[in-house]
Amino acid sequence: MSRTRVRAEDLFCARCRRTVQLKANHWPEGYLCGRCFGQALETYGTCAGCGIDRLTPGIAADGGKLCTDCAGGLGDFTCERCGQEARRYRRGVCGRCVLAEHLRELLDDGSGSTRPELLPLFDTLRQMERPWGGITWAKLPHVQRNLKALARHQVPLTHEGLSQLTPWRSVAYLRDLLVQCGVLPQADRHFLLFQRWLSEKLSTVSDPEHRKLLELFAAWHIERRLRTLAGRSPLNGSQTKQARNEIHLAITFLNYLAQGGRALADCTQTEIDSWYAGGYTARRLTHTFIRWAMRSNHMAAVTLPHRSTDNPAPITQQQRLALLRQIVNRDDVPLQDRVAAVLVLLYAQPLTRISRLSTDDVQHEDSNVCLRLGDPPSPVPAPFDRMLLDYLGKRPNTKTATNPEAQWLFPGRRAGQPMTPEALAPRLRHLGFPTRPSRTAAIRQLVLQAPAPVIARMLGYNDDHTTRIAEAAGGAWRHYAPGDHSQ
Repeated sequence: MSRTRVRAEDLFCARCRRTVQLKANHWPEGYLCGRCFGQALETYGTCAGCGIDRLTPGIAADGGKLCTDCAGGLGDFTCERCGQEARRYRRGVCGRCVLAEHLRELLDDGSGSTRPELLPLFDTLRQMERPWGGITWAKLPHVQRNLKALARHQVPLTHEGLSQLTPWRSVAYLRDLLVQCGVLPQADRHFLLFQRWLSEKLSTVSDPEHRKLLELFAAWHIERRLRTLAGRSPLNGSQTKQARNEIHLAITFLNYLAQGGRALADCTQTEIDSWYAGGYTARRLTHTFIRWAMRSNHMAAVTLPHRSTDNPAPITQQQRLALLRQIVNRDDVPLQDRVAAVLVLLYAQPLTRISRLSTDDVQHEDSNVCLRLGDPPSPVPAPFDRMLLDYLGKRPNTKTATNPEAQWLFPGRRAGQPMTPEALAPRLRHLGFPTRPSRTAAIRQLVLQAPAPVIARMLGYNDDHTTRIAEAAGGAWRHYAPGDHSQ
């Protein structure tokens, strides 16, 4: 009797319809791709068949979740070590047990036990909902080196001690975890990262006079400004990025003068004009260093050029509406990208503000959905209200040790941190989405439909800013008096 041969091109995942290989996992419902198989074994809840709260990888005919017994033919996923139902990583042992084993080895203080101060980190990591990421992370050579150094007292368990470790990105991730666990006290992560970058950057400056000037500039202007800003609210990536660019341009400017045989004290208007003639926009941030140098009597007074740097022209209203329709129908685009794009197109929100929104800012009462951007909250129209509510249950980066209970609307990959504007921006650019022209078009259209002060309060804008936009757009609400008009 001949056996029916199955061609690889005829194999599709029973759940997502992606093409699968002949060696793919096979359940009674059909073949499953690796992604759907992994998601199924991370799904817990109340079984629609027996009503027991347990692992529910199966799917009933009506779409309900089924446990392995009620679904039948799925296999046994009980860990032989801890007795919990979960995807088994090796030798019948689940991922959490394997991760705990790795962590005990890495956090051993040399006595065969985990260093007591690192026990909160151990507990946080081993309890993560998706241990696979933790296992992969714990296997990285630099992660193993840094964890062992902390566990065995080779470096102090302080923020200053962490600054001795490398590479800096991995150390920043570890620092956030330690702060979230309560092992280290709260500290402004962006300021610490800037200080580390500054130390490494200044060490590359070979001219001792230049390095001395830059150290003074950094200490008395850049770091002083950042400390003031950090005292008001946590620093963001844009603020420290500007600080890094100011240091970089100061170094470049000093080298430019040195190539012409001049020191900063000998700089004249001719050198200033020549410097900015080489590209005003790219060198505009040199203003900060030159103004500081003049105030500190390190150079003679000069006149700095000024050119307008207006925002790019907005897209048309027709283009804006076309983008909104496209976002609704693009099921192939990650939901988080579509939600971020809607916040720009509907509410003219900058990415710096979008990244700081929390789930508490989404208000759902009866059939009404509102978004708290200002006072009063802004209503969310259909079909975007359903999109936003669906996204709340599918937010990324919530199944690892970094943000298991995050309230951020866009959780980041680092502990306790939201997704940064620098991470959101390229995702929207990848869609061909013009962020700034779209935001400009949205705010112009909104101030044409309602008084500028009302729009400002609802969207968290400044009254003067929206009034100027309304006047430039030819709005008809110029003489509107803000305030409560219900009386």
